[in-house]
Amino acid sequence: MLDLQLSETYCRIVLGMDNLYRSGKGSTGEASFDREGLVPINLTEVAPNPYTDWSEVRNDLRKLLGDYAKISDEVRRNYMQQQIGSIDSLARWCSGTDMPFREKVRGFLYVNENPVTHTEQARLHALLDKVLTQRGYEGALHQKVAAWEAERRVPANELESVLREMLATSRALVAERMFPQVAEVEVTPVIVYGVPYNAYCDYVNGKMYLNGDLAYTYEGLKHLVTHECFPGHTTHMYIRELGLKAGELPLDAGLVITNTASSSVFEGIADNGMRFISWGYTSDDYIYEIYQQIRSISGMNAAHMIHAEGKTVEEAGLYLKEFAFGEENWVASRLRFVTHSLRAPFIFSYWRGNEAVNEAYSRLAPSEHQPFFQFLYKRMLSADTVKQFG
Repeated sequence: MLDLQLSETYCRIVLGMDNLYRSGKGSTGEASFDREGLVPINLTEVAPNPYTDWSEVRNDLRKLLGDYAKISDEVRRNYMQQQIGSIDSLARWCSGTDMPFREKVRGFLYVNENPVTHTEQARLHALLDKVLTQRGYEGALHQKVAAWEAERRVPANELESVLREMLATSRALVAERMFPQVAEVEVTPVIVYGVPYNAYCDYVNGKMYLNGDLAYTYEGLKHLVTHECFPGHTTHMYIRELGLKAGELPLDAGLVITNTASSSVFEGIADNGMRFISWGYTSDDYIYEIYQQIRSISGMNAAHMIHAEGKTVEEAGLYLKEFAFGEENWVASRLRFVTHSLRAPFIFSYWRGNEAVNEAYSRLAPSEHQPFFQFLYKRMLSADTVKQFG
């Protein structure tokens, strides 16, 4: 099958590109990101191409792009045209080409590079204020948020036990409503410190890391568990790994690559996890859903402020504090993420991926949910091609 042959060629190029990146630009001073390189997960046994120059990578990508134009599967052809295009943009940046930030977002991720408007931000603040007022909270919006967070906060000494319970519950819901085979997957929660993220899925080692420097509400932990594990990243990668072992999926399903057209759907699946499993939706979950939208938008907009609008890191930090109600440690963690040379554009994948996946999912009848899950988890997709379901 042509696609399977081409997917091996693609993997050899990408893995060779990852080695070349790690030998040059790979050291940024942010250890947790440096360990990931360009390819954080590789479930294949493909040998990388030996590259010494980025022009070699780009020449191979151009040839592969032409080969993929011959694929008959429309979704796959469209996806690979975008994915190879994004890999080529990434290679161009890695070679030393100076690229404006907005061009990076568009060229790497194939998503809308614009920040969320002030009107939409104000709408979300007004909605959050309304629901918190309905729950009986008083004062200015930031006071209502602080009171709600204090009421729903999980004590630090209970984080690990609460995570274990949530992981078990969410796994059972995924096994019941989406993928029965996930019932056998184990994930161990680990509290870590000094990292530039809230939580992280270590799929290969079966762990979920949680940033112990931050405070969490019960609903916030539910979001992180569904995002990182069930039915988010752990589930997504497990289904892809099973498909690889069965010979049903092309080899590139075994790779997770930072900053490409596939990134937004990878994150969009995770951010829609609560919707997919309908996990005990309460008024507090609704409050957190709005709150999380604000937080997701804030990271994207903060990156745009620094890299496209000429604002200072301090100005972006103040924005994160005022718009997203960020306390000091969270603001510092976000700023480490959005000022990282490779990760700064990637922050757009969360909100834009959430939009793309939710748009596709929300228009479906309940009878279409299962076919959509099969499509979503067993295909490599971009923000554009996820809309081609059906």
